[in-house]
Amino acid sequence: MVEPNPGSEAISRDGSLKFDLPRNSQGTPLMGDPRNDENLVLSQLQVAFIKFHNALVAKVKADFGLTNPVEVFLEAQRLTRWHYQWIILHEFLPKTVGQPLVDDIITNGRKFYKWRNAPFIPVEFSVSAYRFGHSQVRPSYRVNFGANDASQFFALFFNDNLAVNPVTIDMRGGTRASNRFIDWQTFFDFGDSKSRHNKRIDTKLSTVMFDLPGLPPGGPQALAQLNLLRHLTFKVPSGQRVAAAMGLPVLPESDLADLKPFNLHNRTPLWFYILREADVTADGKRLGPVGGRIVGEVMIGLLQGDNTSYLSQDPDWTPSLGAGGNFTMVDLLKFAGVITVL
Repeated sequence: MVEPNPGSEAISRDGSLKFDLPRNSQGTPLMGDPRNDENLVLSQLQVAFIKFHNALVAKVKADFGLTNPVEVFLEAQRLTRWHYQWIILHEFLPKTVGQPLVDDIITNGRKFYKWRNAPFIPVEFSVSAYRFGHSQVRPSYRVNFGANDASQFFALFFNDNLAVNPVTIDMRGGTRASNRFIDWQTFFDFGDSKSRHNKRIDTKLSTVMFDLPGLPPGGPQALAQLNLLRHLTFKVPSGQRVAAAMGLPVLPESDLADLKPFNLHNRTPLWFYILREADVTADGKRLGPVGGRIVGEVMIGLLQGDNTSYLSQDPDWTPSLGAGGNFTMVDLLKFAGVITVL
């Protein structure tokens, strides 16, 4: 179990406690991957999963009468993972690639993502397809509703013009203050009309992504530059070549006419191609055929290749939490106890 540090509390609108990540005396988060403290959204999601796990510890003790600390931890760990995997398969992927494609991969199997000895992350996924979320970041967000009008937190996602420790001015991670918590109704639909729709998946990146904080001067400062350099470094094939190899429709050159001056309209970097494909084939609401197939097959394949996942151990398992055998991210946040404004 991991409990937040004393002194890591932030007061929410109704006076209850919100929690920052557990940190050491230097402010370094105590977790497996420090990148989960890169920005406030990621760090607060990490908090939600910590608290979800700890709530399951209490439930396991109450429901199963377990008293051995190791048994309690392992059961809570398993349930945390399986509920998260359920969300990926039954909520995230249907919204991201479309339910028909998810059903096709589950029913008819993976066509392209295969392995000999163990699952792996293909470069087409890590360098290109799964970077689609970069296009969905808004320049600024309403982070929470605050204890009163004066303490509501609105902020740019990043602002590289600020000092290294911006405290409460932008949404980068690594800082602690009383209003640095997220009211999740601003990001997920709780049926209360407080959430905003995501920015669509397209080739238009928010301005904050063109001046990233923490990068050395003289080098690339824009996220788009970094993504395109990775494409070259890893020698990823073009979107047209990948589509043709997968036997999927190739975007006509007219859909990429803005790249003609750069001679990239018929050999488009896969990352950019997938963003444009989502824009022109799915109105930016989900990934298109190539991007969807890569993301869908890899994420489902990783679950199928993990011998501890519920798909491997108990494919008929359904969550006991949530309603009617379903379980969503909203349910996880509620069970974790990180929702106070309803």
